[in-house]
Amino acid sequence: MPEAKSAATGFPSRNEETPKALKEPHVPDALPLLADESAYVIPRSAQSQDLRVEVVELWGGSGTLDPGEITTVEFYWDDEAKPVDTRTVMAPYGSEIIPFFGFIPALKLGVSGPHQVRYVVELVSGNPTELSHPISVNIDKEGPNQAQPWVKLKFPAEVERDGVTDAYLAVNGDRVVATVEHWSDIRLEDVVEAYWERLPFRDLDPVASVEIEQMHKDGAPVELIFEGEDIRRNGNGEFTAYYHLIDRAGNTGLRSDRALVRVNLTASPITLPAPRVPQADDGLVDLEDARSPGGVYMLIDRVLDLEDGDVISPFWNMIPLPVIVFDASLTWPQRVAIDWSILSAGGFEVTPGTVLARYTWRRGIGTARPSDPRFVPVDLTVAGPVNPGNPDPINNRLEQVTIKGVTGDNIITGADAGRPVRAVVPLYADPRPGQELELMWAAHPTPVDTHTVQTGEREGDEVEFFIPWAIVEPVGNAVVQAYYWTFNGVNRQRAPDTPINVNVIPIIGLARPEFPDVTYDGGPSSGFINCSHLPWLGVRVRIPGDPVRLAMGDKIELSWVGHAGATNNAPVIPETVEVFPHTLTAEEALNGYIFVVPFDPYVKLPGLIKPAEGSDSPRNGCAVVGYRLIKAQGGVGKSGERLLPISLIRVNQPPCLGED
Repeated sequence: MPEAKSAATGFPSRNEETPKALKEPHVPDALPLLADESAYVIPRSAQSQDLRVEVVELWGGSGTLDPGEITTVEFYWDDEAKPVDTRTVMAPYGSEIIPFFGFIPALKLGVSGPHQVRYVVELVSGNPTELSHPISVNIDKEGPNQAQPWVKLKFPAEVERDGVTDAYLAVNGDRVVATVEHWSDIRLEDVVEAYWERLPFRDLDPVASVEIEQMHKDGAPVELIFEGEDIRRNGNGEFTAYYHLIDRAGNTGLRSDRALVRVNLTASPITLPAPRVPQADDGLVDLEDARSPGGVYMLIDRVLDLEDGDVISPFWNMIPLPVIVFDASLTWPQRVAIDWSILSAGGFEVTPGTVLARYTWRRGIGTARPSDPRFVPVDLTVAGPVNPGNPDPINNRLEQVTIKGVTGDNIITGADAGRPVRAVVPLYADPRPGQELELMWAAHPTPVDTHTVQTGEREGDEVEFFIPWAIVEPVGNAVVQAYYWTFNGVNRQRAPDTPINVNVIPIIGLARPEFPDVTYDGGPSSGFINCSHLPWLGVRVRIPGDPVRLAMGDKIELSWVGHAGATNNAPVIPETVEVFPHTLTAEEALNGYIFVVPFDPYVKLPGLIKPAEGSDSPRNGCAVVGYRLIKAQGGVGKSGERLLPISLIRVNQPPCLGED
């Protein structure tokens, strides 16, 4: 260690503001100083590499340096004359260089025991400060108790005499407490790790541990707690219990003397195998699994050595499920349902993730012991909006598809024949490239067309499908359903059905309408509606029943067109053009249905037609009557038309309008 030097000639003022002793260095790898320590402990993990030392407070005088002047910092180990590391910094500089660091070579750390670290700052060449205050570090390479084995564990007299029994655990909180006699160099944060080892000897993980606190140094017993569950898990027989002493530097002492302990307990499960999730056998639980009969479930296989009253508590994603209380009637494997609210908890409809599935076993007041874990990937995401009705595949938040028939939306007729039928739907929110929309048609087993979302497509863009005519035509006349699936590569969901009326084969053979009020007896009013029929009460038109062509739910549209003359070639009276709809009941389809056509204007206006002065034409007006059948299950037909002459004209009297 060099002696402190006087200021060099020519630098009298600059050294005056430099303190004579600088702040001690800092060693980042050192453990915090405890009350029973006189030096900072360097843990074993830091003893095999160079030890970083930091100057944490800027020395004085740096502000007076000229640009380009060099300051040297030398780091010293113990009382050695030469520095173990030298670092330089060029002016100008300030607090931005803090912490300023150097290293103690790993070779120096090979000598155990306390050491001192200092540094010297030479502001400019030949102008060193005094040595800094030192920091003491302890290179601790020796375990507690001078690294010698210590005495065996002391167990309660009853355990040493009778072993560990059910009765003992029942009255002692389901645990066995053993003590360790204090060792001579006991220190704060020393750790005692205890082992419970079946004979013959084998290496195990520690089952009990205690960290030394001040109360132990003050005389409190050092106790190791062997929990009943740990004892049960290892079964019955003869065991040795021992411990290792470990100091806070990481030094582990030799094994203590062994204590022999006998265990004589009611048999209990030793292994708790992980539950099985059959739906995850393909690597993933998805919406298809959730929709399958019975939904998602986990299976708990037989657990050996159970006693009546033992409790098995299943968990899914840390959510408790209904417990299973064992009795002799229990069958294996036990099936535990994972309902939708539990399966979807955790946001798996938005982001895929992994779930921990496991169960615990508990007997009496003992601590619950967990099974081996089962990690289950879950992905419930979809293309399009999340379905509030999940796991139902039909999402009412998806827009329905529209079939663009030539004659109207969601109607396909012979006018569409021979070419693909177009279908459209607005694209859902937040579309992702690569997602697919698959159009389904009627009972066709596979998609009839598919659209793959492209980069740049946005919500609301029109998605277009085409249905080949060869697939449409076999439907004939029927109402079929069209919908589409969305697919994100993992899960599918579908839009609601759109009913499509397919009428590509006309219905023929429909009977013409009948007029129950009209007589055909050859008399002067034969075939006419005239005043004798009281037409102001309305004119009846009957649709004949037809058990072959008509059915409940079919729609009849009666067409009535009045003409200002005796034939359908006469001008149409616009006010009399009307369609009267009616949906048939089962009885009406079989026996027929009667429309009553209102008098005004439908009967009145054609009934007032008469010859002009000096002419005999037109003799009267008429109505042309027919109907259209729209089948509830698809199909359209038209009846033949009938001409109904109408006259309200009376000789030498005003027309009959129901007013007299």
